[in-house]
Amino acid sequence: MSEPTVSVVIPTYNRAGTVAAAIRSVLEQREIPDEIIVVDEGSSDETRDVLAAFGDRIIAIHQDNSGVSGARNAGIRRATGDWIAFLDSDDVWYPERI
Repeated sequence: MSEPTVSVVIPTYNRAGTVAAAIRSVLEQREIPDEIIVVDEGSSDETRDVLAAFGDRIIAIHQDNSGVSGARNAGIRRATGDWIAFLDSDDVWYPERI
């Protein structure tokens, strides 16, 4: 039996100052997830530029602001993993979280 795949969904809105640390904390996991999906809820700050700097290491979705639940649902719809983990864009994970 193979290991389950993991998708991480990070909703964000105007968090240019914190979202990079959240993403890096996922990329630094001992068991790196299969995909990181960041859903930008129409940020008016530099969030889009911060996400672009991660290139193909993340999947960035940009949509109109529909609230955190709408962002999580958009991430779930895009996710391909067996498991879905959520991380707020102003938080970080310890390396053994996954």
